[in-house]
Amino acid sequence: MIELPEYARVVRTLNSGEHPYCSLLPRISESPAVRRIATPAIPLQIILKTARVRIEKGEGFVRVDDQMPAIVLMEDYYLRGNDLDLYLDLLHELTHLRQLAEGQILWDKRFSYVDRITEIEGYAVAIEEGVRLGMSKPDVIRHLSNPWMTRDDVRRLLENVHRFLADNKEM
Repeated sequence: MIELPEYARVVRTLNSGEHPYCSLLPRISESPAVRRIATPAIPLQIILKTARVRIEKGEGFVRVDDQMPAIVLMEDYYLRGNDLDLYLDLLHELTHLRQLAEGQILWDKRFSYVDRITEIEGYAVAIEEGVRLGMSKPDVIRHLSNPWMTRDDVRRLLENVHRFLADNKEM
């Protein structure tokens, strides 16, 4: 089991409803991963000041509501999910909030889920951080695997993430 640094520990005492992102991760600005999320157009201070998380009852994990915009976190996952996965998922979704702020289309239907640049970037942020914290290749594959994805999808997504990270080393 990977021991998470303080900045990666999610506060799990919040009630259902909307909260500032930093209420869940009060020390997130210390995370090396958020530097990859920020861009010159959308600096880290703006991202963290405006990001919201809505904790809701129901099935599932975490996603972005692009109408609000806000991260929607299912209460059961928030309360009982694996610590590292929850942290990495919150980074992934924070990447989507920045992408939305830049005017990117999150769900471009011309591309499959695993080939969509917005998803590739979100997973790249999460996987790079997970590996930095000690995730093994099997851990990475487990994290990337979702109920709606085939083994081939996971393999292709992993290839896309590796390509993205190789092409964006300076970020």
